[in-house]
Amino acid sequence: MYIGLIGTNGAGKSTVCDYFRQKGFQVLSLSDSLRDYVREKGLPLDRDTLTHMANLLKEERGLDVLAKLVCETVEKESWDNVVFDSIRNRDEVNFLARKDVVFIGVTADIKVRYERVKLRARETDHIDFETFKRQDVRENSGESSGQNISLALEACRCVVENNTGIDDLHVSLDALLKEMSYDVST
Repeated sequence: MYIGLIGTNGAGKSTVCDYFRQKGFQVLSLSDSLRDYVREKGLPLDRDTLTHMANLLKEERGLDVLAKLVCETVEKESWDNVVFDSIRNRDEVNFLARKDVVFIGVTADIKVRYERVKLRARETDHIDFETFKRQDVRENSGESSGQNISLALEACRCVVENNTGIDDLHVSLDALLKEMSYDVST
């Protein structure tokens, strides 16, 4: 089973990925392939640099380049149950859909997401709320070339609202996997 995870910044995609790992899935992040590329260039891993470099890479090799890179890994490893994380545009969705990926969305209110981002404190997360909102609009609306999370979310079989706690999130994900005929007892 191949699952594509689409969601807004701070919505809980990493928590969802942890859940899927516990259920026996391999998790591959499209963003990790971008981070590796940026590291190779010796550039900082802040959100603006990552976005800028993603745009350049996508201009050179197509908007679905990150999806192609992670699929090469899946094919090389011959994995059966995979979650593709950090899908950010319709071209990535279209490429992965041809690989029989089922898409799941994760969203949460912007204030909840900002508080989560502050707590996780990655290099890209040391920003104020106004900067977070500006980046959120750019990433979700298509203002950033190669990113339109709102449009990508339209491809989702379902969208999980993650505004409460981890227990509620797990209940929602268990129900979703059962609906998809996946054994959640793992």
